[in-house]
Parts: sequence; C-alpha cells; structure tokens
Amino acid sequence: MNISFGFSENKNPLQAANEATRQAIIGLDTYHADLALIFTSAEFAQEAILKIINNLLGEIPITGCSSLGIITNKGIFRYGLAIILINLSPQMFFNIASVKDISQKNPLDCGRELGDKLLYGCKDVNRDLSIIFSDGLIADATSLINGIQESLGRSFPLLGASASDNFTFSKTFQYYNHEVLSDSCCGLLLGGKMNFGFGIKHGWQPLGKIRQITKSYGNIIEEIDGQPAVKLYEDYLAKDLLALTKELQRISIYYPIGVYLQGEKEYLLRNVKSIKNDGSLVTQGDVPQDSKIRLMISTKESCLAAATAACQEAKNNLRTQKAKLVMIFDSASRFSLLGKQHQKELEIIKSTFGENTPLVGIYTYGEQAPLKAINYLGRAYFHNQSINVLAIGEQ
Repeated sequence: MNISFGFSENKNPLQAANEATRQAIIGLDTYHADLALIFTSAEFAQEAILKIINNLLGEIPITGCSSLGIITNKGIFRYGLAIILINLSPQMFFNIASVKDISQKNPLDCGRELGDKLLYGCKDVNRDLSIIFSDGLIADATSLINGIQESLGRSFPLLGASASDNFTFSKTFQYYNHEVLSDSCCGLLLGGKMNFGFGIKHGWQPLGKIRQITKSYGNIIEEIDGQPAVKLYEDYLAKDLLALTKELQRISIYYPIGVYLQGEKEYLLRNVKSIKNDGSLVTQGDVPQDSKIRLMISTKESCLAAATAACQEAKNNLRTQKAKLVMIFDSASRFSLLGKQHQKELEIIKSTFGENTPLVGIYTYGEQAPLKAINYLGRAYFHNQSINVLAIGEQ
C-alpha cells in the first residue's frame, strides 16, 4: 500500500483543488491511485473541485467530508483542502457507497441500505473495516449506525466521523465521486491483506452523584430523577434557564452529560445542543430512557492525556511495526476547549506515530467507534467530544 498527501490553503477553491491534487500525484510517483479521500473546510464544498480532481486523476472513487479544520503533519488549518491518494496492494479490496436524504427517511433503514451497498461491492472477499462520513446535523445518528451494523455485523469494526461546518450548525457536506452531498452518509469498506488499530478516548471525568433519565425519547431528555431535565444544570451551576441558554455552547463543552453503559469502562458523552422552554434538553445523540447518567467535567490536561491514550491504544493494536496512514477524527468541542493548545494534541499524535507518517484528520460533530479497541468487540456508538485515532497498515 502506498499513500500520498496533497494540501492547499489557496483561497480560490479551484486553484486549491489543482494544487493539492498535483502535489498528491507527484508524491505517489509511478503508482496508480485506487482511491481518493477528500477533506475540506466548508467553503470548498463545490462540485467543481471534484471535477478538477477527477480530471487530473482519471475518474477514481472519491469520498470524504467537510470540517471546520484540517489536521496534517504540517499543522492544523482552519481553511484548506486535503487530498489523500491511496494505492492498494493487489491483495486489498474496497468499495464505497452512499445514501441520501436521511432526514426524510428512516435512519435505521438508511443504515441498512448503506451496509448492503457496501457488501454488494465486496463479495467473496474478507472484509475487515468500515469507515463512514455522515452529515453532522442528522438528528438520529445512532439509528443510522445501528442500521449499518445490522447489515455488516454487530461487532464488525465501524469507525467514522460526522462532518462539521464553521460552528454555524447550518450545513455540512459529504463527498461521493462527483457529488457534493448533505443529509447523507458515505461509506468505505476495506478488506483483504490489511491491518489496523484504533483508539478512542475523551478525557472527561464524572462529577456529582449518579442520576437517572426518567423520561426521554430519541435525543430529547425531558426528565431526570422525575424533574425537568434542565434542573440538573440549574442546581449545579446556580443559573436560571435564560442564563443557561445564553452560555449553552460553553456549558455543553465543559459539562456534557455522561451516559453509563453496562460493561464499558468509559461514559458515553452527550453534548446539549439546546434547551426547550419546558426544560427539556436536546442532545447530540440519543439518551435512552432509564439510563444512568452523571454530569461530566474536563480540563485541557485531561483532554491531552486522552489523546495520548488513544494514540497509544491505536499503535499497540496495529499488528505491524509502522502505520502507512493515520486518520484522526477529533471532536470540534475538543478544538474549542483546547484553544491554542490543540497544537499540543498534534504533537502527541506525531510523536506516537513518527514525524513522517502520512497523517490527516478533521474536526467533527460526532465520532463513530466501538468503546473497546481490544479485539474490536462490541457495537459501535455515536460519540461526542472524543478523539478517534485510526492507524492503517499492511499485513
């Protein structure tokens, strides 16, 4: 497997596409590109850039998504276009697929459809890993993941990222061959003689006593311990509904809700997106009724410690000496919390895998991964505020 990387900060999206693609082509040397992964800031979401890339590459499969920032070996950029060209060994196989208009359909059915499409293109080969890029504004992302796993298998390794924009929460973009999509999910299924390791951590710690969700549906929590859900924050932060609403973005980053999962070591985090007039909390991701929860808290130091742990876990589970490609799906909330120290997170990643290992990452509105990296046991979850590290190599 051979990997090549191209990046451009050119303010003209068409020139950026040309510049980044030519860089990647030169880096791949004489090898043929089998697949292209594209990550851009939201301003670059134009079908014209995909046309340029396809014209230069000769119509190869493309997938990827938008992000509020691009993570590379050379730094973290709020504006730009990254392209990763992948030349697969003859013993490796892949297929890409997409589903559209998810919010107008049943997300569970959309997940099944995507899984079936991916499997159809990988008949009679060993399948090892699925990577998805979904719209970060989909309300029921959990059902989408569950649908994919119904098709691929409940413990099949499923990793991915929910696309982001510039914290406007208005529109995110997914890339599929020539198409720039929204309200969609694109998937990549890999198999054959390949090897990978992953790690996912968040760094938030439980705060206060255990509480119970006494009334909820989907991603809306109506009652906690028999009282309006917002009272959890009113009591702890000594603020009324109006004050909480004004400071919600900061509060959600520093004090998310942690959902206890039976048999798992870490809490599953949920950001609070909005507060309804009746005191209900609208979260990013589902919170089942009767769940045990706790308020969570984090510091910059604990966030960086989580990045170290996730990187080390991914490296330890990679069954080869060196990764060919490292992909980072990092929560946009972590970007806000770390501030200027997000460069320290990048240094942790580079020091773990090596300065010259091809590296690309994005900031997300949600991450998809199992909680357990060892033997890849267990279902995949929709995460908030986590860093998801994926290292890919050959057998």
